[in-house]
Amino acid sequence: MNDTETAPARNKVTGLTLALNWLPFLYIVTGVLISLVTGVQGGLLLAFTLAWIYLVPPLVCRATLTIAGYPEGRNLDQQASAYKLWWFLTQWQVVLNRVPLLDELLRLVPGLYPLWLRLWGSRVSLFAYWAPGAVIVDRYLLQVERGAVIGTGALLSGHLGVQGEDGTFRVDIAPIEIAAGAIIGAGAKLGPGCRVAGDELVPAGRLLKPFTTWQHGRKRARISHQADRIQ
Repeated sequence: MNDTETAPARNKVTGLTLALNWLPFLYIVTGVLISLVTGVQGGLLLAFTLAWIYLVPPLVCRATLTIAGYPEGRNLDQQASAYKLWWFLTQWQVVLNRVPLLDELLRLVPGLYPLWLRLWGSRVSLFAYWAPGAVIVDRYLLQVERGAVIGTGALLSGHLGVQGEDGTFRVDIAPIEIAAGAIIGAGAKLGPGCRVAGDELVPAGRLLKPFTTWQHGRKRARISHQADRIQ
């Protein structure tokens, strides 16, 4: 049997992964059904819709993190408990990731967006600035300190899909840390485990690979991202 014939088997998606793909759809349908059954209208309907969109996902996520802990690790396959936890939490963010306007609306009110990210489980200063179009993929895997600026179109992702040596899909998962006064330039991209030191500038469009530290205007690989967390 050649490599072409064996590749599909090696990359087989687990039943749990496929089942959880239905979670965002069921979440939306459930919200619609509750509103129809209860007959809420007008202001109550608006309040219910906002709560269903903005409060239910982070509260479910935060409760899960409290019980199971934060998913973290490198080269995790689909059988790893951290992978399964991450994938479950990811599904609760799908609607928000598909509709970036939902995040942008919260950013119109100073301080509201970081409070919302805290609800997810991140540690975010009320005095960090989020420019238009900044994309946060994993809302519970952030540490952003006072005075930090996240530039227009910057991408912060606490996970990155990789291919294992055996050809299977795997994932790296770790929090992103941005120290006080740091600036993430427009269109810059930070992967899981990245750390930006205080008062540093990550140039516009710069890509920081997973587990990279940006300090003194240059980047270096982090041997152990646990050992040099921002103090």
